[in-house]
Amino acid sequence: MNKMMQSPGTMKIFAFLLAISFLPGSAPAETKLKRVDSPALGGDQRYLAHVSTDKPIYREGEKVYLRSVLLHVADRTPYSDAASAFVTIKGPKGDQVFQAHSTLENAVTGLAWEVPMGQAGGEYTVRVVYPQVGVPPAERKFDIRVYRAPRLKTQIKFLRDGYGPGDEAVATLSANRAEGGVPKNAEVTITARVDGAEIHRATAKVGAKGNCVARFKLPAEIERGEGTLAFTIKDGGAVETATKTIPILLQTLDLTFFPEGGEFVPGVPNRLYFEARTPAQKPADFSGVVLDSTGKEVAKLSTEHEGRGRVTLTPQKGQAYELRITKPSGIGKTFPLPKLGKSGIAIQAQADRFDSDEPVVLSIASPVSREFIVTLARNEEEVARESVELTGGQPKTVKLDALTGIEGVLIATVWDAAGKPLAERLVYREPSQSLSILITADKKRYVPGDRVTLRIKTTNEKGEPTAGVVGMTATDDSVLEMIEKREQAPRLPVMVFLEKNVRELADAQVYLDPDNAQAPLALDLLLGTQGWRRFGFVDVPTFVKQHDKKARSVLGMRSLKESILESAAFDDLFLVAEAEVLEQIKELKQQKEA
Repeated sequence: MNKMMQSPGTMKIFAFLLAISFLPGSAPAETKLKRVDSPALGGDQRYLAHVSTDKPIYREGEKVYLRSVLLHVADRTPYSDAASAFVTIKGPKGDQVFQAHSTLENAVTGLAWEVPMGQAGGEYTVRVVYPQVGVPPAERKFDIRVYRAPRLKTQIKFLRDGYGPGDEAVATLSANRAEGGVPKNAEVTITARVDGAEIHRATAKVGAKGNCVARFKLPAEIERGEGTLAFTIKDGGAVETATKTIPILLQTLDLTFFPEGGEFVPGVPNRLYFEARTPAQKPADFSGVVLDSTGKEVAKLSTEHEGRGRVTLTPQKGQAYELRITKPSGIGKTFPLPKLGKSGIAIQAQADRFDSDEPVVLSIASPVSREFIVTLARNEEEVARESVELTGGQPKTVKLDALTGIEGVLIATVWDAAGKPLAERLVYREPSQSLSILITADKKRYVPGDRVTLRIKTTNEKGEPTAGVVGMTATDDSVLEMIEKREQAPRLPVMVFLEKNVRELADAQVYLDPDNAQAPLALDLLLGTQGWRRFGFVDVPTFVKQHDKKARSVLGMRSLKESILESAAFDDLFLVAEAEVLEQIKELKQQKEA
């Protein structure tokens, strides 16, 4: 554990605070045509903090173990100098309940907070900043609640994330004993309720692999759509109940479309990503058809993961398109697709993700014949560039061959000859290096109070021994299973490669899983629906104004100066850019005053 000193409530750490509010509106036209450079964001030596807790739920008297890792924003090398982390924890009502600072060692800082007796339950937020380094604040949420550690670890998964009236719902229960082993042949009572009324009751047994399946038909008429499925498992003297909300979709869902390059372009093939959510903002699965203005079906589509999917079609000038839901039943509303632009650029990635030693391959098309520039960037750094001359309506393949080591989430952008950005999407390139960790315990099983000896071996992608800094936590995994898998916090590789680039990182264990055949598609759908950060590295002031601290994390913006005057001032940390961005703001102020 790193050295830690809790700061008394009266202690003040004096520094300077520089806060500049970005003005509304866009930057001047000439600055919009240029990607921001490193000095404007704080220089080449910019870092991001990645924060985790040892588990998601705590009780009174337990210790919350916090860990933060500080890595370079581009190449992810560890921070090597001395620095201090300032940590706060806030309660459900925004009240600060803990404040401390801890030293950095091997790019890692850690400390512990013991939950006081009588501490209110609810969702808490830990926030970490490094004023000497100037990194954007990093946050992680956890819960405090009264609970009993379950004897059985359970997860319920529905076959689909959306059912309508009259549909057959199918769900699978996965159950394992907390101490190890499967509760084979354990008796299970299955109960389904909709709008307060029981609609299904059945009995079953847990199979040899720990699974149990529930099938039931939803009522033909549903008023409110409030449904719950419960599995009550009797395993010897232990009785556990696992419940989950039935994803019922009634008359509507929230549906958002994301053209791959940003615009829906007539006369050329377009790939259209989409994301569906229930009114409660949970993923919604559906199938449907795309209709043109005459009612003719032009494409079929369905969700693939987390309510996300994609479809490819060639829209025609003068047409308007809409989506009609075919499954689940009961949704009569149609959803308009994005309006067609007059021209524009359609961009398509030719793979869901790219290997570290292969080029990023894109297909570019436009109804207009002219020359375009296609670039690949890692944050603000351009790493590949190609020119392409398009003949109206004919797609062309472009290969962007970046050096090995240029990896993770990259930005593919199409520019016109004058340097105006026209289309952009995110792509993922596999890391060229990897670290494998083998942990060997001295016993197969332990009882509470046992002494544990672990042997840890780290190897590189070639299987060769390599040095590494390993952080470990010892946690009751039955507590981890109390949180639905899709809502569990990401592990460090996913934090580092994906978290800052997306709005929501649910089902985090899927995207970089080498053993999951659906991982590449799920990753592409995740990146394809994150259109919120389009051209973020070109018009920085507008991007920061719109998305505040999330944008500063995406950009890896380093502050000039920060301060923590007292406890309340932790909220007031405001990151600003240097050089060009500050000059931009000055010019905007002068224009406004004029």
